[in-house]
Amino acid sequence: MRLTFLIISLSILSITRGFAQSEELPLSLEDALNYAEKHAYMNRSSAYEIDAAHKKIRETIASGLPQVDFSGRYNHSMDLTKSLLPVEFFPEDNWPEGAKSGDKIAVAFGTAYDANYGINVTQLIFDGSYFVGLQAAKVYLDLAEQQSKKTNLEIKSSVAQAYFLVLSAHENQTAFEELLQINEELLYETKAMYNNGFVEALDVSQMELLVNDARKRLKEVERNEKVTQAVLKFTLGINNDIDISLTDSLSWLSQRIISEGMPAVEMDANNHPDYLLAMANEESQRLLLKNEQVQYLPKINAFYNYQKVGYSDEWNVFKEDWYKTQYIGLQMSLPIFSSGMRRAKVQQRKIDYLKSQTEKEMAVHQLNNSYLTAQADMKNNNDQYLYSIQNKNLALDILNKTRIKFSQGVVSSSEFAQQQSQYIQAQLNYVQSAVNLMNAHIALLKASGQL
Repeated sequence: MRLTFLIISLSILSITRGFAQSEELPLSLEDALNYAEKHAYMNRSSAYEIDAAHKKIRETIASGLPQVDFSGRYNHSMDLTKSLLPVEFFPEDNWPEGAKSGDKIAVAFGTAYDANYGINVTQLIFDGSYFVGLQAAKVYLDLAEQQSKKTNLEIKSSVAQAYFLVLSAHENQTAFEELLQINEELLYETKAMYNNGFVEALDVSQMELLVNDARKRLKEVERNEKVTQAVLKFTLGINNDIDISLTDSLSWLSQRIISEGMPAVEMDANNHPDYLLAMANEESQRLLLKNEQVQYLPKINAFYNYQKVGYSDEWNVFKEDWYKTQYIGLQMSLPIFSSGMRRAKVQQRKIDYLKSQTEKEMAVHQLNNSYLTAQADMKNNNDQYLYSIQNKNLALDILNKTRIKFSQGVVSSSEFAQQQSQYIQAQLNYVQSAVNLMNAHIALLKASGQL
């Protein structure tokens, strides 16, 4: 029995591990950008904003349709309200003891129990704000949609940058793993040469320093890769317990950009999210101005009211007769004089509307400037990347030749350490220039609104 239980437990454990191991999401750059469109936190919030805008349109339309309300009430008057009446209102036989002509006596009117219920119906006939509100609700939806497009553009840019950082950390990790392996082999050879009297103890110490430095740098890039992966997961909207593996490499992406050359994209301000947002903002300010202007117009509502009331001196008022009341009518309110307050509000909205027109013009210039700057950065980073490749290859060639000379005892360990530092710097510069090139490529697509 115990053996059977053990076998079942091990089977369940192996299945659980299998699921855990398969919980890995492979992502190319394109996959990451597509994934972010649906799952990124900001994109999900934007989707909620659009849904809320649709509901706002329904709310605005419904406010101009018939509104029906029901109300009901049940009262128990423990002490009825009393009124003072002249004693002459009553027969002299019913006068209280000691009452005389000219006195007043307290009399209670009503019953101890009463109840009522009613239905009230209202219908908007005319209100300038309602018609402006219908237009404003559609503009609100347009604002939400354009903001969603802008958010998606920003999210894609952030995802791409985070993706490139993970690739750069992985590239540096690979380079320092190879460097550590080379240094450990050289340290072993140097110790052997020292034991045979071919090198000094100083050379052994120098190589130990290089090995320790390579180990330190490797640990740093390993930690950086974990941090950059966490940032990428957060930007994508992926839980931390899900592992991801990037299928694109730093060199492949950068070389593809070089081979394709400058992206053949043109900036069309009329279709850029920033410009469309500025246009929607201008329209919203125009409607706010219009809303203040229609406040001079009358407001007209129709209404109908039906009510029933019942009275009783006992608690069960429902046994008694109930009396109904109903009426129908129109209500109108017309502003006459506000001491200039309405005019001041109109002037404020007019200023806001003029500001929105200026902001729209400014948005066009900013988009053009951003596009030109992105083009220049793309060209500069393209040249810098090509130079960094040459420098990296030269530094590696120098390091390999110096390593051979060091093994042959031609150069000292200090000179080898100097050449290795030069190679490390060239490697770091290469990785950074590749990241800069890819970021510049993304920035250019973003500036054109075609990311």
